[in-house]
Amino acid sequence: MGVVVVAAGMGVRLGAGMPKALVRVGGRTLVEHAVARAQSWLSSSDGTARDEPSRRNVSKPAVVVVAPATHLAEFEALLPEVCVIPGGAERTDSVAAGLAALPADVEIVLVHDAARALAPSSLFDAVADAVAAGADAVVPGLPVTDTVKQVDAAGSVVQTLDRSSLRAVQTPQGFRRSALEAAHARVGAATDDAALIERAGGTVQVIDGDPLAMKITLPPDIDAAERLLAAGGLSRSGESPQAGRVPEERSGGGVSRPSGAPRPTLIILGGLPGVGKTTLARALARRIPLAHIRVDTIEATMVHSGLADKITGPEGYAVAFRVAADQLALGMSVVADTVNPMPETRGWWRDVAAQHDARVVEVELTCSDQSQHESRVGERVSDIPGLRVPTWQEVLDREYHPWAPDLRLDTATSSPDELADTVIGWMRSHQ
Repeated sequence: MGVVVVAAGMGVRLGAGMPKALVRVGGRTLVEHAVARAQSWLSSSDGTARDEPSRRNVSKPAVVVVAPATHLAEFEALLPEVCVIPGGAERTDSVAAGLAALPADVEIVLVHDAARALAPSSLFDAVADAVAAGADAVVPGLPVTDTVKQVDAAGSVVQTLDRSSLRAVQTPQGFRRSALEAAHARVGAATDDAALIERAGGTVQVIDGDPLAMKITLPPDIDAAERLLAAGGLSRSGESPQAGRVPEERSGGGVSRPSGAPRPTLIILGGLPGVGKTTLARALARRIPLAHIRVDTIEATMVHSGLADKITGPEGYAVAFRVAADQLALGMSVVADTVNPMPETRGWWRDVAAQHDARVVEVELTCSDQSQHESRVGERVSDIPGLRVPTWQEVLDREYHPWAPDLRLDTATSSPDELADTVIGWMRSHQ
């Protein structure tokens, strides 16, 4: 297996006065972050560190960085153990050059943009697994949450697109080398290599992306990446550090936790603001040992501390996932206190649990008495510095998709203690 890291762009929109890949985030250049994540993945996927059937007899791993010809020496000095080559006039030319520089026996190729420097090695793994399972081309993608309108040359709306079928595509993208080389030989320039496969008549499989694989294009993106690194505690390889390790055993999900630790539980709460999620989480924490992870605290602290003017993206959730993963890895149960409004956020929480062999309890809170719900929202006072509580209209306008949780509890008809008893009772009956 091999990785081509595309770092030849000059990043005009970033306005840094240098190639984008040389911009520093968290004390390291974007290209160093990207290469570290690729190498971390390859080191655990070269057929020796892992023993899955799909990973046996794989090709010798390799990383090739395609850099601007004008700054080749700088990239070579930063990456002395990596093959660095000059890029071409277009992105497709750079990728073609990277392909040609890979060892001849590399059969599975991942193409990754240095601009998505924080993409975790687990995303590389998921893409490669899908290619190894038989796909010619695989791309990670996130559901589009904004309303998208198609316009004509004059700026008039032609149609509003159905966002349920849209995905915002990320990298790394994975390919069978033979399919990608054939596609490059047939067709011209494209914004990504998956488009070349499409034009050549091939099929591209989309898998779940990762919020950490955000693209750094504009100056605010640098700030967001700095916040993720500072608040999320990501290591250089893109994973959570494990300081003070203790003896471990392998869990059923393939993730380690302390020897003898019981199987933890992830209680995933969801519901509109003001329904009582935090109140229930605290009631649960008074009865059973667990960590309470509240996304409001994370996001408000990022704003209050000056790390962000406001939170407009997935930063708070991304940090919450990582913090929850750290607790589950230690065998500690967790209650996740978030609005959890979309299938994607719910799926990401389930993925966190699966990675640590944790039991899952999904709980949706509602308030059947609308006047009571409105009163709660109107009277709510923030207990977190920097947190702005939503108005009733903002609650009504909040995007929130239907759900099929394990438990749906009505906070208008039961007290927090009664609701906590219900959740704990369900957990005991489903051990």
